[in-house]
Amino acid sequence: MEKFLLKLCRITAYISIILFILMMISGYRQTGHFTFISRGMANTMHQIYLNIAFLFVISIHALTAIRRALMRNRIKGAYIDILLVVLGILFVGGFSYFAFF
Repeated sequence: MEKFLLKLCRITAYISIILFILMMISGYRQTGHFTFISRGMANTMHQIYLNIAFLFVISIHALTAIRRALMRNRIKGAYIDILLVVLGILFVGGFSYFAFF
């Protein structure tokens, strides 16, 4: 389990770096600095698609890192796993709701 969480944490970290760079590019395009994508497409990408993907990946990264830290401190159990999953769903669901409304 420890090796799986470590690999998942690293993979989500690399994906979040790529998503962050794409968010920076689309954000700068909204202000008129880059011209290789249209402003409307940059706006849609930045506010909806990349935003939700970034939230989802960062949440997975943070929750797996928290779980690994708790395992190192000998805090284990199904209730901890359920609590972390519920917190992740609430965090992603709450901020995704604000992206659409």
